[in-house]
Amino acid sequence: MGLRVAFRGKDGEPSLYRRAWKETDNPLVAEARAQTLAIQKLQLWLRLAYSALALAVLLGYWGFQEGGGLVAGIAGVVIGVLALVCVLVLRAGINNGRKNVNAMLESLQPNKEPHASVSGE
Repeated sequence: MGLRVAFRGKDGEPSLYRRAWKETDNPLVAEARAQTLAIQKLQLWLRLAYSALALAVLLGYWGFQEGGGLVAGIAGVVIGVLALVCVLVLRAGINNGRKNVNAMLESLQPNKEPHASVSGE
């Protein structure tokens, strides 16, 4: 259920592709949409952090192994550590955000019968 950003409104904020937001929408649905949009933005930053991590590995390798110099190697290691921290934080935020959106959407569904035990007891 991926929501796409189709265009930017007058204020520069992305508008959701599926339909316009209405004041009559359930507030929980509107919040789930807003959080989905925020998760998409976090995924963009995650891709950038992965790219920075890959470039840092290349810079560190070039600095230490290919004669690029000690400064380039150390810079690669420092950038790599910072990028790794960013990746871990963003990954945790995206996972928690998805769980939150799923919980909101499940709370909107009508009550269902309790599920049987997974262990088969």
